[in-house]
Amino acid sequence: MRKIFILALALITMGSAMAQEPTRTRDEMRQYLLKTKHKRDFSQQYKNSNIPLAPATQETKNGSKSAGLQLPANNWFPGEWEEVKAIVVTPYYDHLVPGHENNGSWFADPVVTGYADYYYGSYQNQQGGGPYISVIDTSNQTFSNVFYYLMDAIQLGGAEAWVRIENASDSGAVLRKLARMNLRSDNVKFIVGPGNSFWFRDCGPICFYYGDQDSVGMVDFMYYPGRALDDSLPSLIEEQMGIPNYITTIEWEGGNCVVDGTGMVLSSDAIYSGNADTYGQISWDGTNTSTINYQSKSPLTHAQVKDSLAHILGPRGAHILPAFKYDGGTGHVDLYCDMWDENEFIFSKFPAYCSNWTDAKTAAKNIDSLCSYTSLFGKNYKCHYIPFPCANNGANFSSQSQYDNYFTRTYSNHTFVNNVIIQPCFSNVVNGQPSSEWDRLRIDSVRMAYPGYTIYPINVASFDGSGGAIHCITKQIPADNPVRILHPSITGNTEDMYTSTDAPITATITNKSGIQSAKVVYRIAGGQWQEVALTPGSDNSFTGSIATSGQLSGSDTKVEYYISATSNNGKTITKPMTASQGGYYTFYLGHNDNVGIDNVEAQNFGQFYPNPANGIANIDITLGNEANYEVSIVDEMGRMVHRSDLKASGSIVYSIATEKLGTGVYHVVFQSKDERIVRRLIVK
Repeated sequence: MRKIFILALALITMGSAMAQEPTRTRDEMRQYLLKTKHKRDFSQQYKNSNIPLAPATQETKNGSKSAGLQLPANNWFPGEWEEVKAIVVTPYYDHLVPGHENNGSWFADPVVTGYADYYYGSYQNQQGGGPYISVIDTSNQTFSNVFYYLMDAIQLGGAEAWVRIENASDSGAVLRKLARMNLRSDNVKFIVGPGNSFWFRDCGPICFYYGDQDSVGMVDFMYYPGRALDDSLPSLIEEQMGIPNYITTIEWEGGNCVVDGTGMVLSSDAIYSGNADTYGQISWDGTNTSTINYQSKSPLTHAQVKDSLAHILGPRGAHILPAFKYDGGTGHVDLYCDMWDENEFIFSKFPAYCSNWTDAKTAAKNIDSLCSYTSLFGKNYKCHYIPFPCANNGANFSSQSQYDNYFTRTYSNHTFVNNVIIQPCFSNVVNGQPSSEWDRLRIDSVRMAYPGYTIYPINVASFDGSGGAIHCITKQIPADNPVRILHPSITGNTEDMYTSTDAPITATITNKSGIQSAKVVYRIAGGQWQEVALTPGSDNSFTGSIATSGQLSGSDTKVEYYISATSNNGKTITKPMTASQGGYYTFYLGHNDNVGIDNVEAQNFGQFYPNPANGIANIDITLGNEANYEVSIVDEMGRMVHRSDLKASGSIVYSIATEKLGTGVYHVVFQSKDERIVRRLIVK
């Protein structure tokens, strides 16, 4: 509550000052709304509203009630890395006050269809209400362009872009804008209906499969009170796309949800505060604005909330962890936590210089907790880390306050679209790569953490400070006819476990038509690919093995593999899904020293210069007393091409003679007993 009080006080002051300011541009107003209206603290604005509180009405489907919502039988919630048929997005809209269309200090906040509250300057300065004008943003500004790049990337991933527009005639404007930007438009479908904003991860449905035919359904949680038009997005999808919608009055946002595809659900305790009050969503009779009312709801205890999540989404367990306090106001887990498959978390890791930050401490504890939980296969979840962004000049953030107020950046807030990851970056994208070297290097690390994925970077610096990015404004719709493969993957160092016995491969594989065949495809030490048919057993199980016995050569030997399955109705899926693009499960017979040590953001290691290099590449390093590192140069195939030792103290310049290296991209690994630092080097 303390944070809400301070923020509200600051905004009251801001509103008073803004009344004296000259008229703002439309873009300035958009940025103001982005950083205020959509923060979680601002969802409490309804408490100050003059809209009366009405008795609760039945809002759930088929007479079922919130915590006791009954979904169809044989349901399961897929992980986000699974196959999708569509992603729901929207372009940005300006909501304008009639008569003040060209005054950037006036804006409308839609309440119900056709009616909005009017404001001048800030949300503390309401100026009545009435009809509003919705204007689609098709400008060439960076912020507007993000939504159209999303549509393009979704289609690149082989999915449909389901674009919510407020007026049917806006479809032409969207298609013309895509054409002007030379972006894809062949696989765009439109959903027509009003809305409050564009945070579709939060207000959109959480989809699931059910029944013998693996039909697709949606669970519709309640969105923020006061955002009824956003809250109705799942109903629009049901009406226009034919996906059944099952409604619960539990208040929850999709950005605060991670599922492992096997019955585990993860959230933060931000869900508790949203369900502790009596304020429900807005309702009205559809005609008379005098009937606009807030529904009342029954407060839920922490135990009731957790039990409800477990009942609906998490039969194997619901884990609710402490929320970040300074992440833009959401407390959502999707700002730092992601899953690559049902076995492995991938986290955005705060660098060492942030270790005293409140949220960095929370993150460290949460990561420890998550890695201690067990997967479907009775093993602890594996953990991998991706880097932390920088400020615009590539420097560290000067303080937690600077990061909290102006940035709240993360590389984790991306979206899977089959074999594509739509990836946030924070500098202009040129020829498919971030233009800033620091940004590009970190995206390279992201690419290494998600083997085989096509990375589609989008500059989302215009979202800075809002507490969200690409994941927050997109929503997956699962594919029809899924071929589901659950597999306890073998990755990392296996020591002597499979040197004298073959590595066992087990999987549970299902499809509504049954499975025609399944196989494991593998290679050892970069050799020829080999195939082994998997033998079907009971309960949709398949078993086989990789012939690793006697294959150890030296201290370690690299093994890569994937599983391929074909259904009786002719659909083939691989796991990992990106196998055709070089994305494999990888493990080592014996021990590889480059596996299992976290890459850290070491501030005492600079970057190589010149880079690209032709002759000599240098890097400035500041070391403590008697520092001891092993230096490895690794090529793009993961092969070590050089190894040496670095023992030194103080500030040094470390040089590499590149004439013995072939042209290409290398990673130079500095490894000590405590840390592993990776720097990218291009040789020309």
